[in-house]
Amino acid sequence: MIRNFLSVGLILSLMLFIGNLEAAPLTPEQISDLEKRLEVLEKKDELRAKDGGSEIRVYFKEGFKMRSLDDEFKFQAGGRIMHDWGFFDNDQTFATTYKNQQDGSRFRRARFFMAGVLYDTVTFKWDIDVDGGASGVTFKDMYMGMQHIPILGNFQVGHFKRPASLDSVTSSKYLTFIERSLTNTFFKTRNVGFALFNKHLDDRLTWKVMLNKAVGENPPDIRNDNDWNITSRVTGLPYLSEDGKRWVHLGASWSHDKPVSDSVTFAAARDTEITSTILTTGAIGANHVDIVGLEGAVNWNQFGVQGEYVTTNVDQTVRPDATLDAFYVQGSWYITGENRHYSKKSGTIGRFKPIQTFNWKKNWLEGQGIGAWQLAVRYAELDMNDQGIAGGKQKSTTAGVNWELNRMSRVMYNYVHADFTTGAGADGGTLNSHVVRFQVDF
Repeated sequence: MIRNFLSVGLILSLMLFIGNLEAAPLTPEQISDLEKRLEVLEKKDELRAKDGGSEIRVYFKEGFKMRSLDDEFKFQAGGRIMHDWGFFDNDQTFATTYKNQQDGSRFRRARFFMAGVLYDTVTFKWDIDVDGGASGVTFKDMYMGMQHIPILGNFQVGHFKRPASLDSVTSSKYLTFIERSLTNTFFKTRNVGFALFNKHLDDRLTWKVMLNKAVGENPPDIRNDNDWNITSRVTGLPYLSEDGKRWVHLGASWSHDKPVSDSVTFAAARDTEITSTILTTGAIGANHVDIVGLEGAVNWNQFGVQGEYVTTNVDQTVRPDATLDAFYVQGSWYITGENRHYSKKSGTIGRFKPIQTFNWKKNWLEGQGIGAWQLAVRYAELDMNDQGIAGGKQKSTTAGVNWELNRMSRVMYNYVHADFTTGAGADGGTLNSHVVRFQVDF
């Protein structure tokens, strides 16, 4: 292809050159020089083909990407920065039961990743978080895999998200609220293991199964004889309009965990990680833990509704089985006319896409160049009290405003009113949070 393109280019250049010269035709020496240059270019193209080289197209689409013209090779590099500020107000009961929460800020995520496909078969991703916190540099997605496997579909090995909960598996870049809901208390986000996954029925049915050893979310070297854990998720898309603006999502997940040393601890998901951990069960003696999650979401043009319920059965070593649970329901409205986007690839919520990109030079009074504006509200409950487990209870109401400047940056504001109950069943007080996030991803 390159050779033909260059040949045509040289011929056209030669014709233009001759036409411009009119009375001054090319000399034999000039013609010979052009022929030699064409010969050199042809030899370079032949050498590149012999070495297995491939033409690469470099482009920008929500990030820097490269791919070969035959789609055998793909590569992408990018990252995300999420900088949060939190301002808190708690009553005296909360301060006595727990402690006063201090205003502050933190880089919630500061990540860099590289991902790609080799020979349209081998996949890989390298994703690290340099958040500057106590953990320092941590692995996020760090895996290799194979795609297009007959019947099975795809295989993956390494450190990656466990397939459970719409709220959990949706990328933090596309969440409607600054933090995931209280149901995330029971989902370990990532582990080291193996997974198989596939799509069917025009990508409207997805499934994924993961096996992992009983280790923490950070990826240490595994040297133990503990049992394998299993997590699985299946999703369906019973309705999807042609323009993608109206859709219905249903899903369910199941996890079976054998805790390390027969001990498990659940720490409540926080409305912002600027605060300290407030509710925790402490160490629970458990033979195994089974977690079942149900999820659903509907989007109708600029309006969206989403909800989940999760129940966790703890087979305790010295007490009767305990049941802990949580749920949330949320609604959102794009007042500028956009809609939430669905990713059929993974059965999750996809990237936000403002109709207009924010621009200082546009006429804002006429609604031009203002970006996208979204209003949202969420109610969630968490119960970690049962059969001797005294983790406490929480009820949270969150109101949010999102300003999406473009497809890769936004500003978020959440107001959270949270009521707490202690493990003994007493009033734990109230915490009001004002959280702002500045986000860029590429």
